[in-house]
Amino acid sequence: MLTAAELTLLSRLDLAYRRSRNGLYAGERRSPRAARSPEFSDFRPYVSGDDFRQIDWRAYARLERLMLRLYVAEEEACLNVVLDASESMALGTPPKWPSARRLAAALAFLGLAAMDRVTLGTFDGRSLPPLRGRDGVGRMWQFLEGLEPAGETGPAELARLRWLRPGMTVVVSDFMAADAEGAAADWSPALAALAGRRQEPVLWQVLAPDEERPWITGDLKLVDPETGRDREITITPAVVADYERSLAALRSRLARSAQAAGGRFLVSDSGADLEQAMLAGLKVGVLRRG
Repeated sequence: MLTAAELTLLSRLDLAYRRSRNGLYAGERRSPRAARSPEFSDFRPYVSGDDFRQIDWRAYARLERLMLRLYVAEEEACLNVVLDASESMALGTPPKWPSARRLAAALAFLGLAAMDRVTLGTFDGRSLPPLRGRDGVGRMWQFLEGLEPAGETGPAELARLRWLRPGMTVVVSDFMAADAEGAAADWSPALAALAGRRQEPVLWQVLAPDEERPWITGDLKLVDPETGRDREITITPAVVADYERSLAALRSRLARSAQAAGGRFLVSDSGADLEQAMLAGLKVGVLRRG
């Protein structure tokens, strides 16, 4: 699924969680909560009700005050990767699907390498059980290799997913869904629902170069591969300019919706390699150098 060079690249990166991690198991992520662990954090004065076993008697001998030793808690983080496997992901030159699937594989690898609890699935509800550690990499990649783009998807399907766990939820999609009237779908309610379930949404849009800058001209019949709706249209420079304005407006709405839900939005090009995609993640703070 990923080459040796790409794995070497990923070994220098890590996911950058924003929200507090409250995993069920011990892990390797620093938590903002103080707890007992091998790593010392700070001192604070003893108050009634504190665990007297954490009193530092050497500090008391020096300061003649009861002081507690605080430690950094290391807890498990949870990563959900939601991959859009709808028919539209097979479109584009080059097609979006291989790039999106490789991106999902890379994100899952980063989570598993950091001993996070990782769940991977699609909008239609197909998913693996939560996995942890590098032993789960093979299962993740086998699951991804068995997927093929089919059907349609949208924000309603995202809101209905029940396999998502509290933590970071990365949605890899073109986000080109339409509502019943054919207008661009509103993702805000679905993202608000994720935030309400203690998830930090990251919207990672993957588009092809010819979707970014269309080159088609003339009289055409356009067919939506997901809904089957068609439309006859004459492609002129003015129509292309209108499409580009609509795409910019869609991205602006997605960015605002993600921010309102405590998340982030970023874009990758299906013609770009994995290193360029990871650079996009670094720029918006979804990734950090390990």
